[in-house]
Amino acid sequence: MYRLLLASPRQPEAPRLVAEHLDPAWLKQRGYEIARTLGDAAALWAARPGTERQLALHCRTGHALAIVSGQPPQ
Repeated sequence: MYRLLLASPRQPEAPRLVAEHLDPAWLKQRGYEIARTLGDAAALWAARPGTERQLALHCRTGHALAIVSGQPPQ
């Protein structure tokens, strides 16, 4: 299970869960849609600093999205 998290510029240390999905590609597309609604159609996913397989997307508005892997629900 993968999770899409959104952090606002006002509370970057408290990201909120936006979506969960088994396919990280689906979450990437959802992240692009969110970035466009925030006014940043040019935002691109990149490797998250300090991690091996996590992706991050930073918007010009200061919002940040991240895809992280998590434990599957039981």
